[in-house]
Amino acid sequence: MAKHKKIQLKKRSGPAARIHRGLSMPVGPGSDSSTLSFRSLAELKAKYFVFTGRLPRRSFIMRTLVLMFAQLMFSAILYSRFAEAVLINRMDYAAVFAIIFVLLSIPVIWSQLSLGMRRCHDMNKQGALFIIPFACYLASYILPIAGMDTAAMAAQSIMAVSYLGFFTVKGTSGDNAYGPERAR
Repeated sequence: MAKHKKIQLKKRSGPAARIHRGLSMPVGPGSDSSTLSFRSLAELKAKYFVFTGRLPRRSFIMRTLVLMFAQLMFSAILYSRFAEAVLINRMDYAAVFAIIFVLLSIPVIWSQLSLGMRRCHDMNKQGALFIIPFACYLASYILPIAGMDTAAMAAQSIMAVSYLGFFTVKGTSGDNAYGPERAR
């Protein structure tokens, strides 16, 4: 008959897993230089809402895809609820869903502008260059609703080519007019 081995359990929580006061995120294992995550509101602001400095290609790709996916999800949900409210002639519900949509869109749009401008800075270009793909991105949401399918397809094509360029073009090595390389 086999002998029973004692199993030693490891303690999973420790001092590194304690929760801070206020709005701080729980502290746990992870990297301080994570591409997507953040541990405090200051770190969230620094990664997603600052318009100065440079942003490397990998961080731009990951953060942009996360934001686009989030916006696609809440847009699909809220737009379907909005359309349903209009169809059943409940304009009060339609107004509520429209307000929620706008309130959720503001920080997403602001952070997408921040990421795009910093990516332009990394390529040693003015941040205003990002207006072209971003305007096409917004048009790809608005033009189909207005019934302008051909214009929407053109905007989506321009957006796809522009974002592909931002995803593939390397940033400048070394310091440039928008900051030192270490800020990447």
